[in-house]
Amino acid sequence: MKPNFAFLSFLVFSFLISWSIDTTAQPTAQRIFTQKMDLPGNGDLGTQVLRMAESFLGTPYVASTLEGNPTEKLVCKFDGLDCTTLVESSIALAIAKNENLNYEGYKTELTKIRYREGVIDGYPSRLHYVLDWIYENEKRGRLEDITAKVGGVPFKKEINFMSTHANFYPALDNTEVWEKVKEQENIINSREHSYIPKAALQKAEPLLRDGDIVAFTSSVEGLDCNHMGIITKIGSRAYLLHASLAGKKVILSTLPLAEYVASVPKHTGMIVARMTDQ
Repeated sequence: MKPNFAFLSFLVFSFLISWSIDTTAQPTAQRIFTQKMDLPGNGDLGTQVLRMAESFLGTPYVASTLEGNPTEKLVCKFDGLDCTTLVESSIALAIAKNENLNYEGYKTELTKIRYREGVIDGYPSRLHYVLDWIYENEKRGRLEDITAKVGGVPFKKEINFMSTHANFYPALDNTEVWEKVKEQENIINSREHSYIPKAALQKAEPLLRDGDIVAFTSSVEGLDCNHMGIITKIGSRAYLLHASLAGKKVILSTLPLAEYVASVPKHTGMIVARMTDQ
């Protein structure tokens, strides 16, 4: 029997097409992760966090990137970021770079950064409030809240924005979920917190370092922080690298930090966390 060359050619062609599709169909996030692991590594962990954040400059701002899923799951995106996911992604990438983690290891670290005890257990397990996020990541040794060390004073505010604005959060339609979030708010309110008032920020700037994580306390009743980002130093002045709603992308602020905060009426001050090299 003569071989059917037309059929064999078709099979080879189909295989090549299939192979090409499989190669290019590798998840976008995984491909970008691989590219970022090839970036030069230097300096301490804070510096590495800043380098990873810089690699996102120009990336589109996408609001509420973690919301809208029917069930809580890990969201891993590099092509659109809000202020929180920029910070979390930059930290997890820096740790992956320093500890030679693969993509699955990166996702595990991102889960530990984003969720209480590193376990995804429904909507309340996510660290929704910055105060809670800093506390939990400090507890596991990844960062230190240095606010009090760089000019901070007691931050006394009742945190209850989510439970008192449940209509903003579809997941809180479930009474049990609302009760768990309210319980966590009570725990946050039982702790002591510090912040640097807006008027004292310029004095604190020389004490900041590349890669420090900053969050801006809010004038909104019941809310701890409006926004967060990563510090880069130019001389003695600090500038903010952040996913900007106004700029619609990841940008470096044109104003020094104190002037930037002064330009935003709803920012009342700042909280600072520093990465710890383990």
